[in-house]
Amino acid sequence: MTMNMAQDHANALDVLIIGAGPVGLTLACELSRYGISCRIIDRDSGTKSISKALILHVRTQEVFDAMGAIAAEKAVSVPLRRISLHAYGKLIGHLHSDTIDSPHPHPIILGQDRTEHVLEEHLHSFGVKVEWQVEAIDVEQNEAGVSVKLRHADGSEEVARAKYLVGCDGAHSIVRKRLGLSFEGAKYENEQFIQTDAKIRWTLPKGTSYLFLTPFGYMMVIEMPDDIVRVFISLADPDPSNETPPTLQEVQDALNQLGGVEAELYEPVWLARYRTSHRRADRFRQGRIFVAGDAGHIHVPLGGQGMNTGIQDAFNLAWKLAYTLQSKATPDLLDTYNAERVPVAEALLAGTDKGYRIILHPNELKQNAVRLFGPFIVGQESIRTKILHTLEEVDISYKDTSPISEDHGGSNGPTAGERALSAPIVRLANKETVELFEIFRGTHWTLLLFSGQKATDEIYQQFAVVGRTISEKYSQVVRSHLVVNAMKEPPTLCWDGSTLMDSEGDLHDKYGVSSACLYLIRPDWYVGFRSRLIESDHLMDYLSKIFGL
Repeated sequence: MTMNMAQDHANALDVLIIGAGPVGLTLACELSRYGISCRIIDRDSGTKSISKALILHVRTQEVFDAMGAIAAEKAVSVPLRRISLHAYGKLIGHLHSDTIDSPHPHPIILGQDRTEHVLEEHLHSFGVKVEWQVEAIDVEQNEAGVSVKLRHADGSEEVARAKYLVGCDGAHSIVRKRLGLSFEGAKYENEQFIQTDAKIRWTLPKGTSYLFLTPFGYMMVIEMPDDIVRVFISLADPDPSNETPPTLQEVQDALNQLGGVEAELYEPVWLARYRTSHRRADRFRQGRIFVAGDAGHIHVPLGGQGMNTGIQDAFNLAWKLAYTLQSKATPDLLDTYNAERVPVAEALLAGTDKGYRIILHPNELKQNAVRLFGPFIVGQESIRTKILHTLEEVDISYKDTSPISEDHGGSNGPTAGERALSAPIVRLANKETVELFEIFRGTHWTLLLFSGQKATDEIYQQFAVVGRTISEKYSQVVRSHLVVNAMKEPPTLCWDGSTLMDSEGDLHDKYGVSSACLYLIRPDWYVGFRSRLIESDHLMDYLSKIFGL
């Protein structure tokens, strides 16, 4: 393809997004929120009409909270609060999934179709619309920008130019292929998945979702909105050439046989049969082009984390593109997308592959071991917590991988690179109680200056110096808040910025703070920097490195 790559890109669009699934829509919404011009195209005719990916995990709900879309998502969902675990004919326990430390403490079920509709409506609020039935057929880039040849539904073609391109175009991504990125991994041989979304009559109570481990595979029955359930079953695959959807009777028979139940399925709205793979691109960035979501990683659907991880890819990338395009940060910031998200995908693929192989066709010895020790294992709080935190993706951390995670200690709470926590806090100015996440919401970084449990006049004076310095140099990108661990405003408080009253010390406890310290929270609600107050010079060095001042 020849697209006159010498042509000037100075007036080009900021970002072109290929693919309008949940990942592309999230990216377009976020870029628009930051004031970045973007264009989003998709070769399909519209958003999904089938449920596909079901679940929004806790961390993804926090992402939608930051975006301003969480209320709309919850309005069309049902909560997943309890999972009943059956293994090889025995009930081994229950997993209560509403114990995560978050304003959104449990996963919700709504279906990818509803998620996409919510995101598309949210995108419309910024005056941006998806260009449906527009296909990318070739891609080129140079140091100045990216050129993409597009084909419209009427057969006409155009060349679109942008400063950056993001491929959110799924497992068969043309962007990834044009970049020549590898997609290493393998297909799961001799295994198939059959599923239906339908209504059910059976003797197990509503209000719970069910996981069955069997000698022949695993099966889940998940409650959905509108009195529908998703029945999802892994089975041996005697005929890999068979791509026809299963009949409702086929799914019902497998459910009854594997689950040892008597269930009747009726009024199906979707039936599907498919196989899966585990694959990952070797990198998620090359020059001015990025991949996100399934274009970069796919895995066996164990835990429902694929769509969630892709949405979090987009959330991670959006603010970095925005800060770079607006010259608020150095271009090196874009390198951190690959550094942070590739290890997340690696861990996800490794974990789901290992888990799937463990539960797939275990021998009789392993089955007996699970029946015998399963109740004890599930009953251990530490194990339940680990399982939930992994599934809900709240343990995802960049502390060991990110070039912009800098930690100097100062507390026993979240370290640099870990997810920030929330708690109710009171704004001193109007005595209003808000979640800390409300303080984070926006396009800025948030500096929390924790007073500690026994703050002195000298400490407050030091905070005032730090606050003034931040205001003078970084007022466009950093908002500072003094967090006071006291029942009332200290009489000698020499602080003219925002003050948050942590009167009972809940926030200090969550962040493990006893003495004065600093926490800098990124726009994606991860901790970027942590130190003691007396090491505030490290903070200034850190900010100059990020923002190039």
